[in-house]
Amino acid sequence: MVELVQDKRPDLDHVIVSDAPNELGLIPAWSHSTLKTFESCAYRSYIAKVKRIQEDYGPAAKRGSDIHKLAEDYVKGELGEFPSELKKFKSQYETLRTLFIDAKVEVEGDWGFTIDWEPCAWMARDVWARIKLDAIVHETETSARVIDYKTGKMFGNEISHSQQAMTYAIGTFFRYPELQHVQTELWYLDHGETTLQAYTRDEAMVFMPKLHERALTMTTATLFPPNPSTYNCRWCSYKKGEDPYCQHGMD
Repeated sequence: MVELVQDKRPDLDHVIVSDAPNELGLIPAWSHSTLKTFESCAYRSYIAKVKRIQEDYGPAAKRGSDIHKLAEDYVKGELGEFPSELKKFKSQYETLRTLFIDAKVEVEGDWGFTIDWEPCAWMARDVWARIKLDAIVHETETSARVIDYKTGKMFGNEISHSQQAMTYAIGTFFRYPELQHVQTELWYLDHGETTLQAYTRDEAMVFMPKLHERALTMTTATLFPPNPSTYNCRWCSYKKGEDPYCQHGMD
């Protein structure tokens, strides 16, 4: 049995217990993006993570990565001139840069967790969950802000982005047992808009068992059936070409 709380957590009145699997499956670790892919089309996850065939996400993904790198470099003081790509959040990034100098901001966090939610290295042998976030601001000893930069469209991804924010909050509470309050912030850089959600530790942990259950389904899976649909296949590169990796794709 796995206790899904830390020993340093006297603030919770109860302990959530889950059966640990005897053996993990072909994809033994998950992240928000891999879990999202698995739940929409398990076969796509199989091609990417078991057959290890890299997917072509296109120019939009590359643009997003480039902008994230600019943001990281600016906050860390490695860029002198403010990047025009971040202009709709100029004051916010200037504040982050100042807080980084004051050692109150961490950027580009690569967080790993074991199956019992103990923090571990990103590439640890027993890593089960991976959470990558853009910045965390330590406001007080018991509160923090977790920030994720978003490029591209703001609308149409509300459920996925809400789930991602919740995953950030849960991971933050497990990584920092002293925290009692976390605010997640999604910065939509192309739109100049922000979505905020505040959680207490107890509020976030209400949602944790369901997330754990979803992740277990993926990390213990041995079958990866395709789920072709116009929506699922629209952006999947595995269906492309004269001899595609996936023969089930739909236009």
